[in-house]
Parts: sequence; structure tokens; C-alpha cells
Amino acid sequence: MSRQVIARRDFFSLPLALLLSPLTRAHAAPVAHSAPYRVEVSLLYGALTYRIEEILAESVDRAGGRYEVAMTGEGDGIANRIESTGTLREGRWAPLRSKSFFSVKGRESRADITYDYAARQVDYHFKGETFFLRRLRVVDDVVPMRDGSLVDDAISATLNYADQRWQPQADGSLVTHIVRRKIASNEGPDDVQARYRAELAPLTLRVAVDAETRKPIARFDLTRFSSWAKQNQPALITFGGDRRPERLSLPMILGTSVQISLKTG
Repeated sequence: MSRQVIARRDFFSLPLALLLSPLTRAHAAPVAHSAPYRVEVSLLYGALTYRIEEILAESVDRAGGRYEVAMTGEGDGIANRIESTGTLREGRWAPLRSKSFFSVKGRESRADITYDYAARQVDYHFKGETFFLRRLRVVDDVVPMRDGSLVDDAISATLNYADQRWQPQADGSLVTHIVRRKIASNEGPDDVQARYRAELAPLTLRVAVDAETRKPIARFDLTRFSSWAKQNQPALITFGGDRRPERLSLPMILGTSVQISLKTG
């Protein structure tokens, strides 16, 4: 994965979770569902390639207002696990706890995030290695939730879009905030700091219709979420007719790209 973990969470957790979470079906009773997905990574101009065949399992109880999502997968020298739980709050899906683990050729990355709506804060913990020099990036921080701002993780955001619970702005864009490690504007793939803070970074989706496929597509800026992201080259999501993502394309620096495909059944 681009730096063999591109600081693990920086590279995989947002893109994977963003694509892989929204498989729920619109029933009133709890719905359990599983589906396969594939991640294909080409980095350093094809010098390194990885493929993960994975399974997503989810349960969504719309009547009870709860969801649980788990994603597990393993490939040659690569493995990942993502778990997330959430609740229906003020008409939107809202995350309660998310945990992720990634391992690539012995390099590991872990994140643990807890959302406390009574205290209006997010407890964020992350530890991961950079790709080339295996330098550590460690974050232990508490981030306040700003009044009037939406807060999601990648899974609740995609569930809100699928269920049409994400209200657009005046210009039609969809805006929310996702907690992550704060990245310096000039950070390189192996740059580290003595101390890291977390932040609520804006995530904006601009949905349109692809002229060729006539499917809904959305682009979003990855530069707030990964030091490997390309400036002025946003990520691209393609949605199916059920408003579930079918494909995610992530262009990155140093000849790296990520393609994620999902079967919604």
C-alpha cells in the first residue's frame, strides 16, 4: 500500500471504510448482510502490487437505531480489520466507536476512536509507521465537537448518503467532518513530528452523473487525509442505483494508485 501502509490509516482506513460500509438494505427490521470486495494497490509505478479479497459483514437495525459493521481481509503479506458501531441520532447515523488494524509486510497501524455526544468530544488514538523509513506517528488527543457541524466517520457518512439522511448545502454539495491526524500542509510520506494532534477535517462530496455510464459519481479531496494524496486530483466514487458505492479510485503520488470494487448483490 503506498508506503506499505502509507502510515496505515492515512492510506487505507478512510478509503476502505468509505467504500465498504454502505451495504445496508432499507428495511425496518434489523438487517444482516455480507458481501465481498476487492482492493487492488499499485505503488511506485507498479514496482509493488497488492490485492486483498475481503468480506464485509454488517447489521443495521433501523427501528432500534443501531448499526454494526466489520470488515476483514487478508492477502499476500497484507491484512486488515475494521470495526464500527453507531446509532441513529437526530435523524442521522452517528458513529459511537470505530477501530482499525492494518498490517503490510510487518508494518502495523492501529486506530481507536470513541465519540462522546454528551461531552461533545471525540477521543482519538492512532499509531502507525511510515513506508520507507518506518518512522512512528502517534496521536493521543481529544477533539471538541463544534456546535452546528456534522460529525461522521466514513461508515456513518456512507450510510447517511445511502439512506438520504445527508442534507445538501445550498450549492448541492454534501459536507461533514471526520476526525483524523492533523497533517501539515508540506508533509512528506516519511515526515514525522514530535507531537501530533487530531482534528475534525471537512469531507465534501460533489455528486454528479457520469456522462458515459449515467451512474452517480462523487469526487472528494484526499489531501486532508493522506500525505500521499495528489494535489488537484480528487478521489472518485462511483455509486450504483441503490446509492451504494461500487468503485473507488484513488490517484496518489509516486506512481501509486488504489482501486476498490464492491459487490452489493
